[in-house]
Formats: sequence, structure tokens, C-alpha cells
Amino acid sequence: MHPIERLRYVARADGAGPALLVRETAYALCDLDADPQSLILACRRIVERHPTMAQLWWLCANVLTAAEPFARARELANVVERDATPGHLDDALPDDANVMIIGWPSSCVKTLVQRGDATMLVVDSHGEGAALVDRLHDAEIGAELVPFEYLAGAIREVDAVLIEALACGPNAVLSIGGSRAVLDVARAHGREVTLVAGVGTRMPEPLWRGMLGALALDDWQSGLDVIDAGLFERVVGPTGVTIGGANEIAKSLVAECAPATELLRRSVI
Repeated sequence: MHPIERLRYVARADGAGPALLVRETAYALCDLDADPQSLILACRRIVERHPTMAQLWWLCANVLTAAEPFARARELANVVERDATPGHLDDALPDDANVMIIGWPSSCVKTLVQRGDATMLVVDSHGEGAALVDRLHDAEIGAELVPFEYLAGAIREVDAVLIEALACGPNAVLSIGGSRAVLDVARAHGREVTLVAGVGTRMPEPLWRGMLGALALDDWQSGLDVIDAGLFERVVGPTGVTIGGANEIAKSLVAECAPATELLRRSVI
């Protein structure tokens, strides 16, 4: 397959998790080493097709700002797959926990499935939560779907509330729709809320603003939430768990890539 065709396939791949998409994108970018002039255009098209997947912005920004871009792509291909965040989350959760999640958060689900002792209370978002519960039931893993009308009651029964970041800016987090409502209800009932932010989700200010600007978040039907990072009591990420006030939380969200502003120009389709 020609490298450009492979990139088009990756760009169209819906439903694939970030680890798979990052790996396939990285290898596809490596195939462009005979045509390096196409690299910027290819990266633009990837982030345009997956505007909410910070890990792809992270990959492309690191590649475009590297002295040896194709070597850097190979280096980063499996970094998300080897992310230490699920392990740190595992350590942070109590045994036999009831854990509330929203939608289909990949790092959280990976952790909870591997533990085997947790029951997932899944708040639906865009049908992802319902699909996850069906998949977990097929695998005989404990999970319950939580309709929004039962949210307050369910929160009183959980040991942990987890919100997974799609992307993080310097002081805020992009998350799947419904996350802000869950956070507000949890805080109203005195429950701490943990942000799970895996490797590659922390963006520099220019790229963060560029991502938000492309998402039409002023539309109430965008299906996404932007949440002040200071509202979380703790952050679990690739380097461990951060607990503290807004300043400590902000320190845990330091950007993981350079501000490759060439990604913000629209590609010619």
C-alpha cells in the first residue's frame, strides 16, 4: 500500500483506540521518508480527521519538530501502547471497588478489566457506554449501565469517579459529553473525582487553542465538555498520581510536545 493510501486508511479509522491509531500513524509516516515534502500535509490531514485525539496531535507535533522526524516517529510508535498510566491507576484504586466511568475511556477500562475485582458503573455518552457494557457482559465482567436519571443515586454507591481526558490544555481538560455533569453531581455529594490523563494527552497552549477552535464547542450539541482542571482532586498520568490544589494539578499537565503551529493550517483536500 502506498504511504499516502495507508495514511488515508488510518485517518478514516473510526472506533480504533489511541494506541492502535498512534502506532499505525507512526509507521505510515515512516513510509514517507522517500517523499518528506508530504509529511506536513499528511500530519495535517490526520489531526483534521481525528480532532479530539490528543495522542495523534502529540505524535505529529513531535515528528514535525524533530531533527530526524522519521526516526522520531519510529521511537514514538509504541509509546502510547506502553503507557504506564493504567498501572498507576490500578495502584490508586481500592480493592473490590465500584468505579464510575463515562463512555468508553480506554485507559480506565484497560485498568479495570485487568484488575478483575472492580465493578464498573458506566454512564452512557453517545452510545459508547452502552456498547462498552454489552462488550463487558459478553466477557463476563461486572458492569452496569447508569442512566442519567439514576446518576445521583449511583454516585452515592461508588468508591471512585474517573473522568478520562481526551486532551489537556495548561489549565483545562477536554472530555466526552456528560463528564461535567458527572463531576458536578459527584462534588455535590462529597465524592472526589480523579482525572485520568494518559501519555500524549497534554498539549501546549497554541495547539490546545487550535483544537478547541476547530470543534465548534459553542454548539450545545457538540457532545464534548471542557472542564477547569482545578476541579479535580487528583490526576493519574504516566508518571504517577498528583494530589493537591490547582497549582499542583496544573504542573501535572505540562505539555508533552512542542507547539508545532504548522498543524493548525488547513490542508488542501
